[in-house]
Amino acid sequence: MILKNENDIYMYFETIEQLAPQRVLDIGMFLKRIGSVSRKVMDREVPAEVCLDGIDLFPQFQFPVWDTVYDARVSLNRFLAEPREKRYDLAVFLGMDASLLELPLSQLAEELPQCARYLLTDRFPQIWRERWNNALARDLKLEDSGYYLLDFGA
Repeated sequence: MILKNENDIYMYFETIEQLAPQRVLDIGMFLKRIGSVSRKVMDREVPAEVCLDGIDLFPQFQFPVWDTVYDARVSLNRFLAEPREKRYDLAVFLGMDASLLELPLSQLAEELPQCARYLLTDRFPQIWRERWNNALARDLKLEDSGYYLLDFGA
């Protein structure tokens, strides 16, 4: 579960810094998966005034500190089942290699454009490409790592 890709960590914090979102949805709780016990990593941080909500894809691993790192945490099933009360400036979905195949990608494809303006991801499955063909997708490269920043519009 612990991720160590420094490029992913850099992109996570750099995107938040560049877009300056008020609300971030962290799908998979990236900070949890890199072993962070705060919003600060490698001299970068998610500012305290940013609302940081997490969708916990690995609930079997719990540590009370994540209650202070994230403003709210929900399971993926709960996120998909509940009506959207919040709109996010940015959703982040990084480092989901093998676990990606186990996720309800078609449901996420329907929900994410409804609740987020931007999505930063390192994966762009075919079902998302088909559903989000109107989204502006920017390819981003950092060394040997590739990322996508999707703009779903206002």
